[in-house]
Amino acid sequence: MTLDEILPEVHFAERHARRIEAPPAQVWAALLELRLSDLPVARLLMDVRSLAWLRRSRPRIVTGRFLEEGPVPVLGTEPERRVVAGGVMQPWKLRGGSTPPALDGPQLRAFAAPGWVKCGVDFVLEPVGDATLLRTETRITATDPASRRCFAAYWALIRLGSGLIRREMLRQIGKRAEAADAGAPVPA
Repeated sequence: MTLDEILPEVHFAERHARRIEAPPAQVWAALLELRLSDLPVARLLMDVRSLAWLRRSRPRIVTGRFLEEGPVPVLGTEPERRVVAGGVMQPWKLRGGSTPPALDGPQLRAFAAPGWVKCGVDFVLEPVGDATLLRTETRITATDPASRRCFAAYWALIRLGSGLIRREMLRQIGKRAEAADAGAPVPA
């Protein structure tokens, strides 16, 4: 399963990549262990949002493994090669909006109920000699013009932070994979 299969039409997108001096197996292991709580920028930005929700503790998206507790569920994996996650959401709503329906890949592609955006995220590992190129892409498609306008305003506010989090994720995955490949203790 690929992002092209679940979200071929894109209204908003973000792409990032990093060359990591470790084999795909080490990069994959580091990706699976990633927690937003390991990332200072992500922690800060999520804490700001949590304050807006008036929570006393960090949400599971921050404390849990990103691919297990992330904003959208994993829809497909090819171990050591790619993982694709996707779902629907209303992120412009202060408390996150309505509870989204659980959708598989084909259902997500076909979903058209107004008032939502469809979100897809992938991580793709590509061997490059003894290293790995880790790429990630986030795609957003609105289900109607009003949702597209709402998300556009939200995106204007959070896009910089979103990009910083993505780059920080890739950097942390790289640090962990390279340390594991070198036999060094894995950094926190």
